[in-house]
Amino acid sequence: MSTVLLVILLIISVIMTGLILIQRSEGGALGIGGGGGGGNGFMSGRAATTSVARMTAILGTIFLVLSLLLSVVFALENQNTGALDNVDNEVDGLTSPAESSDEILPLEETPAIPADPTDTDE
Repeated sequence: MSTVLLVILLIISVIMTGLILIQRSEGGALGIGGGGGGGNGFMSGRAATTSVARMTAILGTIFLVLSLLLSVVFALENQNTGALDNVDNEVDGLTSPAESSDEILPLEETPAIPADPTDTDE
């Protein structure tokens, strides 16, 4: 469920970014569609501005509602999981004895290393 909502939120954010960029620029900012189109364009003049602004407002509202809904869904999905729930499983794997083919000698049986490597008993 959360993956579907996340994909829908991503699609809406991309569409909303495009709508914001094609809006007519009021102060000479980043608007792409700010040029005077006369009457020859597909949507020109006041009707285009009104419809783009209306679609931006609708998609902005849907974006906010989906964001809130997504946070609720994530909270419900992760309700019974905590940071310390899996600690015992991880520690068991870390503290288990390692399998080794090398024989480990007890401390009493280890050969003594001379303090001075140049000093040899000959």
